[in-house]
Amino acid sequence: MRALFTAATGMQAQQTRIDNIANNLANVNTTGFKKSRAEFEDLYYQKVRTGGSETAGGNRRNDTVEIGHGTRTANLTRDFAQGGFVETGVESHMAIDGVGFFVLETAEGEEIFTRNGNFSVDPQGSLITPQGHALAGGFSVPEGATMSVDAEGMVLAQIPGEEEQQLGQLQIARFANPSGLEGMGAGLYRATEASGEATLGIANTEGYGQVRGQGLETSNVDVAQELIAMILAQRSYELTSKAISTADEMLQVTNQLK
Repeated sequence: MRALFTAATGMQAQQTRIDNIANNLANVNTTGFKKSRAEFEDLYYQKVRTGGSETAGGNRRNDTVEIGHGTRTANLTRDFAQGGFVETGVESHMAIDGVGFFVLETAEGEEIFTRNGNFSVDPQGSLITPQGHALAGGFSVPEGATMSVDAEGMVLAQIPGEEEQQLGQLQIARFANPSGLEGMGAGLYRATEASGEATLGIANTEGYGQVRGQGLETSNVDVAQELIAMILAQRSYELTSKAISTADEMLQVTNQLK
């Protein structure tokens, strides 16, 4: 009976792995998407024999027998490795090349974070995300102005016939443990106890990534790696299901004994 349960935990683990791979592949073209990977851990062990018995010669021997009870998903770790860069030519689009997150403010005043720099200018001149969250900093782009941003995150505006003006400095956030951020969907993240509080700084200084304008960061999903992982997960699933079939056949033989 133990083999049935143990193999079933393996099937559940590989199903979770496949679910995660499917999500990665589904977001291969999602701007700023960060892939995640499944990590597993073994379950508790049943001590059939504690071992340490003494031989005839007076020596201790290691004859401990411990039987494991399978595996479980320990964590889905998000990988914040750098994605690619694609030029869009849109003045309000930005990407962070390196460490950091854009800081956003919701309508309720909550501070959230993203790597997706797909910003646009609303009628009031504010830089907002497709979900309507404002880029922190209170930027106001004048009507008819041409907007740009430099590597340090200084937002600039040029009105025809006038001198270029500085609209403000972007604040870039980083975390001690970015994998601990809570995913909110739409490329948005919320700080948690696991991630630690955000540390704000200026782009392209003190280890913060630089800002690149008129472009977006692409997904960091490697399709080839995901396909290899999917094949391995499928084979593992088949093997653990075979273990269940084998254990069931052995139990049938036992039941038929007279």
